[in-house]
Amino acid sequence: MKSLKNLLIPFIIMVLLVVGVVVYYFVSRGNEEDVEEETSIDVLTVMSSDLYSVSCVSTIDSDLSTKVVKETDETGVGTVYTYAGGDIDENASYSQDTMSTYMSILTSYTSETLIESPESLAEYGLDNPAYTVTIETVSGMTYKVYLGNRTPDGTNCYMTYEGSGDVYTVKYAKIVYAEYKSIDFLDTQVLNIDYTLLDYVRFQRTTDGLDLKAVVTSNDSGTPSYKVIEPFEITSSTYFANLIEYIATLEITSYLEISDDELADYGLDEPTYTFEFAYNTGKKVVVHLSTNMAGYYYGYIDGMDEYFCASEYQIKLLDTPALNLIESYVVYVSSDEVSSIRGTYGDISFDFTMDVEEATAISDDTSTVKLDGRNAKIFNSDGRSYCAIFFESLVTIEIGGIDKDATPSGEEVCSLTYVLKDYSTKTLSFVQRDTDSYYMLIDGEYTSFYIYGRELFNNGGTDTYSYGVWEAYNLLTEAITNNLNGVYDIPTEEEA
Repeated sequence: MKSLKNLLIPFIIMVLLVVGVVVYYFVSRGNEEDVEEETSIDVLTVMSSDLYSVSCVSTIDSDLSTKVVKETDETGVGTVYTYAGGDIDENASYSQDTMSTYMSILTSYTSETLIESPESLAEYGLDNPAYTVTIETVSGMTYKVYLGNRTPDGTNCYMTYEGSGDVYTVKYAKIVYAEYKSIDFLDTQVLNIDYTLLDYVRFQRTTDGLDLKAVVTSNDSGTPSYKVIEPFEITSSTYFANLIEYIATLEITSYLEISDDELADYGLDEPTYTFEFAYNTGKKVVVHLSTNMAGYYYGYIDGMDEYFCASEYQIKLLDTPALNLIESYVVYVSSDEVSSIRGTYGDISFDFTMDVEEATAISDDTSTVKLDGRNAKIFNSDGRSYCAIFFESLVTIEIGGIDKDATPSGEEVCSLTYVLKDYSTKTLSFVQRDTDSYYMLIDGEYTSFYIYGRELFNNGGTDTYSYGVWEAYNLLTEAITNNLNGVYDIPTEEEA
């Protein structure tokens, strides 16, 4: 009996192993019939040359009614895309690139996984597909593609097409594009202002109450320049010109659907920045932007229904200090434009005259420069001209700040009158503001600017590039009086 048991045990184990192998064989074969792993199955592709239109509807979004049409342009060679969806905005500009990409993505389907003749399409969301893509060809043929559930790993989705009993997995990007609506096709360059048609531009900023209005002029090549006329009159800087260009050619990241109740969440109930472009025809384009929110500005344009966001890399200089948006100097002219400059300070006065040829330096041999009738072309041993030092101090008086609500009172400390070769004149006068600053007036009108005392009274010593007006006058007078054969050197402290 014992020996019989010993024989039965191995026999039973062998039988179980055989049964296991048989079961595994049939189960695995059954699975192979359902799923076959293949590499890059070309499920459906419609050639671009055959394509006429792509449209999409959805069972989970009744508002989805997208259609893009591909046609030949007027030349008969190129291609033009037209948005023809049910939510079309007749006033909108749609992106050719986006529509081209949309058609390309939704007319080519490649799969890595094939599920042959599944018993139930419901398992894959294809019994009542979430999205139906209809492809029309120029010959009149129509293909219908159905997109269903997302795969468990999230990278793909299930699809099939009309007339097929199989299910495939394709990239989830197909659903991303299938969900596109009119707003997603809008051109991301929302503005392209023609500067030659502009009358003025206006920039408002709530953070510091800035409100600049500037008239626009364009040269023959269409390059604009700006002259600020409110709340003061002065030429704008390149910073201002660059800021306006960012908005005039506004490129955005994307459009957004924002309800009225959500405006405050995006800073659009009270926008931080407003730009107004006024055409000489009376038309206006007004752009509103929020403050920077996590790297994005949110905005809208008056008259348009869409809201948008733009990266902080697409719009710059919005918070540029007011002083940097305008010219640093109140009077900045070249010596060949000037006939004379007169000045008074207490009992001191001067008459600085010059005759400088066009595109020629004040210190050139052909230039005639005099201070109160005396030759002012005196140089130091390094060839630096004292008349140039004085002239530079007169035309680079730097604005120290803006104080537009001030009302200057009291006697003027000094004045400077510039007479140009075209016979125009401009008189700057300065009234004490505090111990180290002065209000600046032009032709008796307050400019809203003040300067610091160093612009008038700084003594630069041997640094000939840091003299204020009246110390530069004293230096030139000293050089004229003490020069030897037209050369004078500033004494060092030891020599003094």
